[in-house]
Amino acid sequence: MISDVVATARGGRAVAVRNRYAGVWSTRFPEINGSGLHIVRLGAPWLVPEEGDPVALHPGEIVFVPHGRPHGFGSSPVPFRSLPEVRQPPPADRGCFDVEFVSCCYHLDRGRVHDALSGLPDVITLPIDETLGMLADLLGAHAVDSRPGSDLALPAVVDLILIHLLRRWQDQQGELGVADAGIVRVLRSVREDPHRLWTVQQLSDVAGLSRAALTRRFTSATGEGPGAYLLRRRLDRAAHLLRHTDLPLALIAAQLGYATEFSFSAAFRRAFGIAPGRFRNRERHTTEAT
Repeated sequence: MISDVVATARGGRAVAVRNRYAGVWSTRFPEINGSGLHIVRLGAPWLVPEEGDPVALHPGEIVFVPHGRPHGFGSSPVPFRSLPEVRQPPPADRGCFDVEFVSCCYHLDRGRVHDALSGLPDVITLPIDETLGMLADLLGAHAVDSRPGSDLALPAVVDLILIHLLRRWQDQQGELGVADAGIVRVLRSVREDPHRLWTVQQLSDVAGLSRAALTRRFTSATGEGPGAYLLRRRLDRAAHLLRHTDLPLALIAAQLGYATEFSFSAAFRRAFGIAPGRFRNRERHTTEAT
């Protein structure tokens, strides 16, 4: 499902801009045919939605606008109707500013955003995790990069941010556009018991379906088969353990249900393109460098 959502967005035009403000200011982002997001890098701007109360933001928060609804930002919690009628671009880039946020969107020249986004709120705020933080740095760099190749690099970064953002929302709040009650039960069960070594047969039992029926309906609802879904979650867990613990590879393999360290390493390499030991060393060196 997420792949379909991103593929639909990719049919549009990726745009990014870095916003820097100081003092008293406000700006409006008009309605677009597409999806957009903003990442707060510095300061404490106020999000001003078209409906509802303004929201205080802080560095490390992301604002997702899945339907392209109008909204704005300001130095204080002003009413939406008081915002300028058109977007007020920030002053020419200068060294003196106390707020910075990066904005990006996919403008769809035709069609509309994917149906799976229709059930989401008009505006969503989420804290940035480690992965989104790194992607936000890349987005900020490409927002002001006019060198050759930037037209290819920017959509790739926006794709990665959108994929990770939708996965975060799906993991925390529920399944995007999944109406099949049996599949919803399966996804909820896995999410509520993440350390259990689930099998496809167990998922079939939760859904009350045969394995064949589960595979067909699960793939239709989520865009990936139940086996691929379980494998992705298992290896995402492995990456987390490698990054944040000193557990030996053999113990991680056993916790994730692999018979041997070798079989775990082979599966991890296929998914991440790097051996788990080298992945751990790379992540440690990256953390130390920052």
